[in-house]
Amino acid sequence: MKLMHLAMAWVVTATLAVGAQAANLGYTGTHFDIVPLFPGGGPADVNAYVVAGWRANDVAKPLDVDGDNVYGSAGYAMFGTRFDYPNANLQGGNAFVNPTDNSVFPNLVDLPSWVSGSQIHASRKAGGWAYALIDDPQLTNGVRAYSWGLSQTPASTFQPPYVKLGVLDGNSTSTGADPTVAPAERWSFTVGANAPASFRVGVMTDGLDSTNWAPSEVIMQQVNGTATATTGTVAKNRFVDMHLFDVTGAQAGDEFVFLAYNPGGGSAGVSGFSFDYVPEPASLALSAAAAGLAVLRRRRA
Repeated sequence: MKLMHLAMAWVVTATLAVGAQAANLGYTGTHFDIVPLFPGGGPADVNAYVVAGWRANDVAKPLDVDGDNVYGSAGYAMFGTRFDYPNANLQGGNAFVNPTDNSVFPNLVDLPSWVSGSQIHASRKAGGWAYALIDDPQLTNGVRAYSWGLSQTPASTFQPPYVKLGVLDGNSTSTGADPTVAPAERWSFTVGANAPASFRVGVMTDGLDSTNWAPSEVIMQQVNGTATATTGTVAKNRFVDMHLFDVTGAQAGDEFVFLAYNPGGGSAGVSGFSFDYVPEPASLALSAAAAGLAVLRRRRA
């Protein structure tokens, strides 16, 4: 099994003044190859599918900032998903799906309360192809239910819940940018009231039937400003990756957009986004103190 590796931060940051405040963006790093295995034959082949555990806490998340070993604890948005059982590939692929409304390849969106709005900027989405299977975020948020497959027909031992990922791709509907020529907008969100001082946003890419369709670079920008952060050029190998960006000092009304770029390649598909709180220093201190007390109690016992 190929070992998971991390591309830790080479950071491009900029600052935008918003009144007396400033929003800062930084690229934290990439969690490459969340599970470096393909799905396999699954229940239809009398086996359990391999599911990329982006939400399951039994898969290490070294870039999960809030410490619960789950990406997207505060919220998520996934696009062009598909669920079929026992044959996850029952539904054929479609590369030209309405990105905002399609019951065959639904979007799964559960955003934080402090996100007041979001917008798709991709001209289409694609789903149903031989893409990776990932945790169904509606059913997995920490502990993964390996008994879930026993409730299905036919029953499958050790099969956890899953969905097949999809992607937002095509040209940008905002600028018309072709992602093979220039960075193209994929999705944006607007910060509302009571946003945390800092939060982390993950961008899911790769895990497709060809590396040609995944972006070589993901960029986060503040709309109406100069704050920008980029992954730089990233490796692609068909296993699911999460690119993590930190946002600090965002104010209500601030809007942030994600762009994908794949020069000379395919359509730079992006599968989804995750949101996590960055703990305040006081929270970290309390957690450390609690951990210390637990160790002390064990020693006294």
